[in-house]
Amino acid sequence: MTSTKSKIDHVIEQAGAFGKYQWLQLLCLCMGSFLAAFHFLIIVFHSITPKHRCKLPDWGNDTFSPFSEVHNQSIYQWIPVDKDGILDSCKIYTNNNETVECEEHVFDKSVYWGVTLNQQFEMVCGNRWAGTTVKVVYTCGLIAGAFVVGVVGDRIGRKLTMIGCYFVGGAAGIVAAFSVNYYMFAAFRFLVAMSMVGIVLIKNIIILEITGPSRRVHAGAAKSFSWPLGAMLLALLSYYVQDWKWSQLIISITPLLAGFLSIFFLKETPHYLVTKGKHKEAENMFLHMASVNGKTLPENFMDELKEGEEAAVKEKLKSILKAPVLLKRTAISFYLWFVFGLSFYGLSFNVAHFTGSIYINHVIISGVASLPTIPLFFLSHRLGRKLISILSLSVGGAMLIVAAFLNAYVDLSRYSYVTIIVSMIGKIGVATVFTMSYLWCSEFYPSTLRSTLVGLSSLFARIGSVLAPIIVDLNVHVRTIFGPSLGSLIFGITMFIAAILAYFLPETNLKKIPETIADANVFVTENRSRKLSVDENDSEETSKPL
Repeated sequence: MTSTKSKIDHVIEQAGAFGKYQWLQLLCLCMGSFLAAFHFLIIVFHSITPKHRCKLPDWGNDTFSPFSEVHNQSIYQWIPVDKDGILDSCKIYTNNNETVECEEHVFDKSVYWGVTLNQQFEMVCGNRWAGTTVKVVYTCGLIAGAFVVGVVGDRIGRKLTMIGCYFVGGAAGIVAAFSVNYYMFAAFRFLVAMSMVGIVLIKNIIILEITGPSRRVHAGAAKSFSWPLGAMLLALLSYYVQDWKWSQLIISITPLLAGFLSIFFLKETPHYLVTKGKHKEAENMFLHMASVNGKTLPENFMDELKEGEEAAVKEKLKSILKAPVLLKRTAISFYLWFVFGLSFYGLSFNVAHFTGSIYINHVIISGVASLPTIPLFFLSHRLGRKLISILSLSVGGAMLIVAAFLNAYVDLSRYSYVTIIVSMIGKIGVATVFTMSYLWCSEFYPSTLRSTLVGLSSLFARIGSVLAPIIVDLNVHVRTIFGPSLGSLIFGITMFIAAILAYFLPETNLKKIPETIADANVFVTENRSRKLSVDENDSEETSKPL
């Protein structure tokens, strides 16, 4: 007896594993990653804090740089200086010659001429915590979105969920651009985060479910271009549009356009249609796929796909508790995703701490560093997902640990590029596995719960991303010999542990993806005769895999 998973993938191979149909869908889907990169990373530029000092009393036209000799004298009269003659950024003298923290500041416009979010809402000095709060609220939105959107995607379908995320994310982003305080901005960024993580999540599931096993690695590599291109274009946009409101507005209009295009061009996946018992729609979808790809399907190709419908439709998440192999793999997967979120976003947020241009550093760390994931993706077709993931995590983790010790014991003040290069290698390592994990983990999750399980995995990545900005700034509160590199040390250690645990996950390269929990429990195991009893109340049958 051939399982449903083999049948669906077999029909996709017959209809064209990765032909014109998949390329057209891929172009439509890659808009999602491209735009998501904008919203994920824009906070790096919103949070730019130029040099600043307290605003002088009785100087309505006060500027950071003195515009007259009288103005210059007044600055040094009111603003404390340190032993090197540097003006204090946060304190001002009172009439009693005491120093206090001020509430209003003026900012240096010589480098950043626009108005950043931190400037607009005075998120500096004693109010710096507000900037961290905005980042944490956004990453909390990623957690909520990873859970909610995954479940919704399994209930109403991939296409409707994707379109909904575009419209909600775009609308919330536009409202955020008109925020009157950082509370309002953080609230609407929470909704943006839910939508953007949903777009990334559903996009990867759709790509997996419309591509044949023999060409999934090619589809994964092709879609990997969109994120780094989006990250690099964001740096260019932020350089020329330095006012945070305008840049926020520009990046929020584009998801609405993508949503309208998706209504007409994005298609539902055959895997979802078959597992939900929508056989007529699935048949039409297969025929359309074959027609666009120039292929011909057998006359009665749908007959075998209708078998096992009840088990596929009625399986529930709690049923994996009775599937020990799948449960173990899911737990390991959750930890790996936690590390991906922690390290990937931690290294991205850390760009602001590097010397040099933030725009160039962003292009290197968030853009260029992600491009090597593409050839590594192709290499996984020969060496397998497992080996590439273990090597990437090991090398990346080692480089970050080395960087931490170098910064602790070697003076690199004259060789700042060393830190950037080492961080770039670490970012390549985690970015490779993070990108591949959407494909790798989806290949051993069952179709009936794939969207939900990938959503839960992504949720753990977002938990990691919540901690990322806290870890990056940990050295401010915890004094160690590692200084600002304390975060790199933590990222490196967690990546090493992830490399060890990845050994216990299955190799999925060129394998037929499982459709049911029973299939997933014996997927790439030594004991192919293992049997799984699924709760009759959940699935209304006992599944007996081969």
